[in-house]
Amino acid sequence: MVQASPQFTPGQLIESGRRAEAEGRLDLAVQFYRHLTENFSEAVEAAEAYGALGRIGTVHPRPAPWSGAQHPAGQRGLRRRASTRHDHYRIGRALTVPFSFIGWLFALGGACVAPAYLLIGAERAGLPSVDLAAVAGLSAALSIAGFAMVLAARMARAQFDQANATRELLALERAKLGLD
Repeated sequence: MVQASPQFTPGQLIESGRRAEAEGRLDLAVQFYRHLTENFSEAVEAAEAYGALGRIGTVHPRPAPWSGAQHPAGQRGLRRRASTRHDHYRIGRALTVPFSFIGWLFALGGACVAPAYLLIGAERAGLPSVDLAAVAGLSAALSIAGFAMVLAARMARAQFDQANATRELLALERAKLGLD
């Protein structure tokens, strides 16, 4: 009795590769990623598989999409030194955390100013009487300033991540060309 081998979808293959990589089984992850890139090169998941092979440290040349050529089954990539991930911007990334935290404090504090003013009451607390519109304006200004600070911190974090990724890609290209 002849049995056909089960056909896996690109989504299943990429997920299996991710799981194997997370478990530290890099040889198995490479098999999943290679199978995906060799047999489903036009799938969206193949781009992620190529990136994963580069991240793991397996050189796997990508065929030109217009050639229709598939990698020969016997052709395997060369093993190269895995790039060491060095965070060149760790101080900047670390500074985004307190700025984001302070921003959230401003945003939440601004949201609490008007309700607290109404609940406490100016006369009972011995505070000077202030117009409710001024308190609402202060509350809105604090909230907006807090959200702006959080947004700025997130944008800075993204910029540092992008700069690190660019450095890593440059290092991989230099290694591929032998310009180390």
